[in-house]
Amino acid sequence: MDFTATWYTPAGGVGNGLTTASGLKVSEEVVAVDPSVIPLGTVIEVKFEDGSIERKIAADTGGAVKGQKVDIFCWNHQEAIQNGRQKVQLRIIGHAPLG
Repeated sequence: MDFTATWYTPAGGVGNGLTTASGLKVSEEVVAVDPSVIPLGTVIEVKFEDGSIERKIAADTGGAVKGQKVDIFCWNHQEAIQNGRQKVQLRIIGHAPLG
């Protein structure tokens, strides 16, 4: 599936104990999705413009994440800015238990 990817960082800055909409702790394996398109708990592979592939879990949501969009978590604000907005391909791998 073709999606647009953006990156996000913790709203309150770097800290411990931050949780996602699904209750999981934030990590670089987490992505925010529109749960009407990709259900929370779905394990996906994201293929980036450079051809690299990363496995992620749909564990968060966001007000601007609607339709064919995915928001990828990272700890570093500069990294989020550098990655910007990219066209990516998503492939559903399976489902992981949440919580």
